[in-house]
Amino acid sequence: MNHSESAQEGSQQDASGGTKSDELLEGGFVRPLDDYFVEEKHKADTARRLAYSLVWILGGTIGVHYATVLALELRGKHDAVSGLAQIFNVWLPVIASLVSAAVTYYFTREK
Repeated sequence: MNHSESAQEGSQQDASGGTKSDELLEGGFVRPLDDYFVEEKHKADTARRLAYSLVWILGGTIGVHYATVLALELRGKHDAVSGLAQIFNVWLPVIASLVSAAVTYYFTREK
């Protein structure tokens, strides 16, 4: 190897000290961004699911209550309706406060 070849070879070195070549440098496997766990996204998804679930439970509870009252009234069981009304009067404030807290948290959390 003469002096001009060694100078040319030295000029082909990159900043990291390696030589430029056609070698493939493996950097690892890159997964889609959705595959990585992000705590903020997880908390936001959980809050959203919880709020929607509680709203559906509230709506379902009201629907089942009115359907049951209607069915009992049509069958003439007026005493059972008064007992069902007492249960509903205890259950409604509980589920409504849970829905209120979840929805408030969902809309006021830090973005």
